Amino acid sequence: MTNQHGISPVALGYLITIPLALVVGYCLVNPLSMRSIAVIAAVMSVLVSPIILRWHHPALVLCWNAALVIFFLPGQPMLWAVLSGVSLGISIVSRTLTKKSSFIHVHSVAMPLIILLGVVLITAALTGGIGGRALGSDTWGGKRYLGVLGAIFGYFAIIAHRIQPKDAQWLCSGFLLMGMTAIFADVAFILGPSFYFLFHFFPVDVAFHTAASQDTLKRSTGMAWASQAAYWFMLLRYGLRGILNPSKPWRIVAFFTIFVVGLFGGFRSSIILFGILTVSQFFIEKLHKTRYLPIFAGTSILVGMMLILFAQQLPLSMQRALSFLPIEVHPMARSDADGTLDWRIQMWRIVAQEVPDYLVLGKGFGFSGTDYVLTQEAIRRGMFTAYEDTLISGNYHNGILTTVIPFGLGGLVCFGWFCWAGIMVLYRNYRYGPDHLKNINTFFLAFFLARLSFFLIFYGQFDQDLMVFTGLVALSISVNHGVRTRQDLQNEAEEASLDPPPETKPVPVS
Repeated sequence: MTNQHGISPVALGYLITIPLALVVGYCLVNPLSMRSIAVIAAVMSVLVSPIILRWHHPALVLCWNAALVIFFLPGQPMLWAVLSGVSLGISIVSRTLTKKSSFIHVHSVAMPLIILLGVVLITAALTGGIGGRALGSDTWGGKRYLGVLGAIFGYFAIIAHRIQPKDAQWLCSGFLLMGMTAIFADVAFILGPSFYFLFHFFPVDVAFHTAASQDTLKRSTGMAWASQAAYWFMLLRYGLRGILNPSKPWRIVAFFTIFVVGLFGGFRSSIILFGILTVSQFFIEKLHKTRYLPIFAGTSILVGMMLILFAQQLPLSMQRALSFLPIEVHPMARSDADGTLDWRIQMWRIVAQEVPDYLVLGKGFGFSGTDYVLTQEAIRRGMFTAYEDTLISGNYHNGILTTVIPFGLGGLVCFGWFCWAGIMVLYRNYRYGPDHLKNINTFFLAFFLARLSFFLIFYGQFDQDLMVFTGLVALSISVNHGVRTRQDLQNEAEEASLDPPPETKPVPVS
């Protein structure tokens, strides 16, 4: 078959693909040059554009917690941050062309995020702009701006489409389970140079923390993150009620086994966050009034006693995670943990004195790359204390400080406003949501409260944690098709009562 110009589809295909193959082949002669990477990325983008246009929203939801980077872009940004902008752009263009809005408008959440976006952009403009090492600038910190912008854009990108009931369970499960991809960075490091190509796709920062402790505690950062993603999924899928169900003993065994395996990361925060989350969900599910209270208490005590009794026989990384408890652990594990706590407390005392200087206009995320490198070298030589480079980069290991110093009182107020509005949305969806979303809405509320408590009290990094909060609220809105009300619940009950009963065949009389 030929078209009106007498050209067959096969010939037309060859006419397009052969020159394209020649261009790509020429670029592969020097594949690491920026020109070659740009050309190949452009070609791949054109080839996958139909898939992106069709599946950009599910892809964004699934990649939100994935430890994946885009290696061919400057700075290797996280995949979820780039997809946020792409998905939001596609949704806006689609709305413009079709003149049909699919965005779910929740004014109480949108307003603080829009104002926060303005605060971030104004602060960046007044403090030297958004620079980055990958862009050849001496001012670093651009990747942190990308984290905040991606979190805000991602919220609007996720609420641009309603997730249908048949897709809610697998999308929400994938939203959490994709966090297990962090373990591949550890796998690449353990398997050696032959597998270092995996660092093109998975963040090298995860493996860096693992490599830094191989001569001492042998910590596994990727395993800790993967463990968290796994037990988060179990809480979402089954709820604590389902996990503690005596007729399904494998669930509670798997739940606590996954948690214990995560202690190989050596993070005290693993235990703290696990405790806050499980207790929050336990009370939100109102299990303290049921027979599950003794089951939960007995199992927790049993696991705790086993960890305490055999603490000194555990790997050093697990002992480090337990070191904040009043138990005996190896001196090396306790010394390593106490050392990080000491320099953080010293740093907070210094940084707290700077807060009044940045209440009106924040410091922003930009900092001098030259000062940072020279300070790190001075630390290695023992000339500076361990936290001096952190003071320059702004990674203060504290949620409030990493919010108020970069963006002042305006940023802190907007973030607090958003958190309150987000809690109200999650609570209403939990209270008035449909039955088939009960476990999902319960987990989202418990998880948001647990992460917010952890962010404010124990550890937080604004540019990294904001996406946790915006992603949860946006996905709840998308799954529930907005913010649920008591009237929605009453209308569904009335509709169910008006449905005719199913037809039954008459039983023959013998």
